[in-house]
Amino acid sequence: MDAQRPLISIVVLNYNGTGFLENCLESVFRSDYSNFEVILVDNNSTDESIKSAVRKFGMDARLRIIRNSINLLYAGGNNVGIRQARGEYVVVLNNDTEVEQNWLKEIALVMQQDDTIGAAQPKILRFGYFPPRIDYIGGNLDRYGYAEGRSRGEVDSERFDKAEEIFYAGGAAMVLRKRLLDDVGLFDEKFGAHWEDTDLSWRIRLRGYKVMVVPKAVVYHKGSLTMSRFVKRHDVAWCIRKNRIAGLIQNYSGKNLIICLPVLLISYIVLFFKEAIFDKNIKIALSSVSAIIWNIKKLPDILKQRRFVQNRIRCVSDKNIVSLMNKGFIALHFLKG
Repeated sequence: MDAQRPLISIVVLNYNGTGFLENCLESVFRSDYSNFEVILVDNNSTDESIKSAVRKFGMDARLRIIRNSINLLYAGGNNVGIRQARGEYVVVLNNDTEVEQNWLKEIALVMQQDDTIGAAQPKILRFGYFPPRIDYIGGNLDRYGYAEGRSRGEVDSERFDKAEEIFYAGGAAMVLRKRLLDDVGLFDEKFGAHWEDTDLSWRIRLRGYKVMVVPKAVVYHKGSLTMSRFVKRHDVAWCIRKNRIAGLIQNYSGKNLIICLPVLLISYIVLFFKEAIFDKNIKIALSSVSAIIWNIKKLPDILKQRRFVQNRIRCVSDKNIVSLMNKGFIALHFLKG
C-alpha cells in the first residue's frame, strides 16, 4: 500500500438504481486518486441497474460486485460492503450521488493529518442547483434524539469551507476509519434505515474520536430517490421514531436517559394528536405508537447493545457528548410542520 495514498474503499449500495447508478459510478471512477476500490452492493434489485453497471464498468479491476439475495436495507446492505472493504478508510456513498474529481484526495488528506478523526462528512450539495445549495453538511442532534441536516437549502459560500466538528456524519456520503469499526461496530442492523448514521457517529464519539466535515470534498446529492422507490412516508416515520428511542437507550448514560427519554416519548404523544386530529393522517400518527411497541418487543436486543456500548465502547462522559448537541429542541420543527 502506498503510504502517501492509503487505500480507500468506496461502498455503493444499490436498489433499483436505474437512472442514477451509472452516473454515480462514472463520477467515482473519474476520481484523481490512484488507490481506491469500489464495492457495489446490490440489495436484490428487480431492475436492470446492476446489469448496466456490469456492462459499463465490469472490466475495471477496481470494482467488486456483491449481490444480496434479499433487501437488507441501508444498514445491513452497507455492512456487507464494509466487511469486505480492504481500505484504511471506508466511504459509504449513496447511489444517487455524483462526486467531484478531487474528493478522495481531500478526504485522505484530512484523515491522515489527524488520527483522532473517526468519521467525516464531505460537503453535500443539492444536485443541479445554480447557485449551488447545501443539501447538508453533517448533522445536528438535540438531547432528545431529533436530528437534522446542517444548513439545508442555504446557498453555498465561503463560510461553509471551514473544516469543523459536527455531531454526526450523514449516510449519503460518510467516511469511516476502518480500524475503529473493530471497536465500535458497524451500522446497527435492527435500525434498518434512518438514524443508523447518527447512532454510529454517537458510538464513534463515545470512543473518544471526532466527527468532522471535509468541505473541500464535494458530493452532489440527487435526493432520497432510492428510498422513495420502496418506502412510503408512514414507514419512514416509523423507522425514524423507533430508532430514536433505541438510540437514546443504547447510547446515553443512565442519568441522561432518565431525563431525555420521557421527553422524547411525550413529544411522540403530542405528535400523535397533532397528526391524527389536525393533519388527519392516522397512518403517520400511529407510527409513534408502533415505534414504542417495537422498542418494547426488541428491548432484550436493545439492552444487549446498551451493555456493549456502555461497558466496551464508552471512553468519554456524557458531558462531552451533550456539549456537542444542538441546544434547542429540534422536535419543534416537526410539531410546527
